[in-house]
Amino acid sequence: MVLTGGGLEQHEACDIEGCRTVEELEQNALDFLKSGEFEKAAKLYLQLAVAAPENENYLVAAANCYDSFGDKKIALSLYKKALAVNPQSLTALLNVSTLYYELKKYDRAAEFAEKALEVKEGNFAALMNLGNVCYAKGEYKEALGYYQKLYELNPNSYNAIVNIANTSYNMSRFIQAIEFANMAIEKRPTSVEPYIIAGNSYIELFKNDEATGFLKKAAEIAPNSDWLCNSIANLFQKMGNWKQCLHYAWKAFALKGDKISADDHINFGYLLYEAHDEKQDELVDKYLSRWEECFPENPIVRHMSCAIRNIQEVPTTDLSYVKGLFDGFAPSFDEILHELDYKVPAMIADFLKDTLKTKLFKKRRILDLGCGTGLCAEALRAYFPNEEFFGVDVSEKMLEFAGKKNVYKELYFDDIESFLEDVADPYHAVIAGDVLTYMGELKTLFRLLVKAVKANGLFCFSISKNTYNQSDYFLTPSGRFVHSIAYVRRLLKYCGFEVIRQEEMTLRREGNKEVDGYIVLAKKEIEVVFE
Repeated sequence: MVLTGGGLEQHEACDIEGCRTVEELEQNALDFLKSGEFEKAAKLYLQLAVAAPENENYLVAAANCYDSFGDKKIALSLYKKALAVNPQSLTALLNVSTLYYELKKYDRAAEFAEKALEVKEGNFAALMNLGNVCYAKGEYKEALGYYQKLYELNPNSYNAIVNIANTSYNMSRFIQAIEFANMAIEKRPTSVEPYIIAGNSYIELFKNDEATGFLKKAAEIAPNSDWLCNSIANLFQKMGNWKQCLHYAWKAFALKGDKISADDHINFGYLLYEAHDEKQDELVDKYLSRWEECFPENPIVRHMSCAIRNIQEVPTTDLSYVKGLFDGFAPSFDEILHELDYKVPAMIADFLKDTLKTKLFKKRRILDLGCGTGLCAEALRAYFPNEEFFGVDVSEKMLEFAGKKNVYKELYFDDIESFLEDVADPYHAVIAGDVLTYMGELKTLFRLLVKAVKANGLFCFSISKNTYNQSDYFLTPSGRFVHSIAYVRRLLKYCGFEVIRQEEMTLRREGNKEVDGYIVLAKKEIEVVFE
């Protein structure tokens, strides 16, 4: 089918014998729909649309057909043509919103859902789309608000109830999650989702017997659910049964087939790391070998394998691993770090608050490397509300949350070394909180910083302390790097920086362990030119 800027091109005459009237075309299109022949139905609806250009319903029907056989691009175009005919078409507005949601264009999905609400206030489907958009963006509080509105509109809606349960779980409101999961079970006792939500909630409440009961029932309903297998793996992990934990985690992998995502690989890698930490060496080696055999070219697998096997041939963390890791963490990142007693942002701000005050710059430009959700810049801005903050990160989702804090003048989606290569206007200060732990060799980064920092400018950052050996840097089983402070100071001097303050401290917790490291503040003393 061909679409033009001015409308629809004429199609060949109907190839059905005796098909002449509008009623006959409509009936034949309906017959094709019922038999699942969507493309044939779409062609008939398009003929009808050409014959009756004032009727948007034919365009909507054709778009529905294209959506049904997976051609979302043409479907979206046809829905928009229907809206050009009738901007108040509720069906077209809702379907455009849904298509944008499926295409992960969440802002556009929300825009059309809002337009649908302007046409019909309190529309159930529009509110559901807005809730789903917020949920997909990790805005769980807002999502819960929409789902609760839906529940108020229709207390018998299974979808509203189960979405409240699932969102409550993601907000760590486990009692509420269980309450609504049980309500969903009453509505649909053969649906697996509420059993898994209730089971997972009981796991988090350390009520393993109750969790086992719900997950056992879920297994009777959907024994081949990858979500269920992951939940069972989580239960066995909590119970300390690593053999069954890894068995079900790997089964979940197998069930996903070619739909395994970067998040799935990262989660499995961390599970192996935790098993390694619990001295489950034989089991770890077994599943690590399987993982490597099945995904030999996957950078996340290679990185975590090297980390767990103590293969020290990795100079830095693969960017796809870092991006996947932080895209997954973004919605709950601030909360997680608060629970880990994360001190780096406050310490970087403390290091700079007095040093920056002595400078004469009227408006200083401060670059936040690997800015994440903006915790470091947020802490520093409390002392310097008038400065210009710029952030760069490899995770788009982290940048979304950073942008909402209204701290930065500009945010850049890039890896830090590529970004630094193109810096034309140097910064008065550069900060990097918990960023170097994803890099082993630092020489390249520090050399790039030479031209990115103004004369007498400052570089304040954290590093994790290498307590494993005497090496300059070391890849730990967690997939993160630790560094020797002597190595860091040596590189700084080589690049023209002088350390003016350094403090050893506990940076955060990792599980039950404290992570020790350093906050370092260095000043660019001389201009070094590298050939």
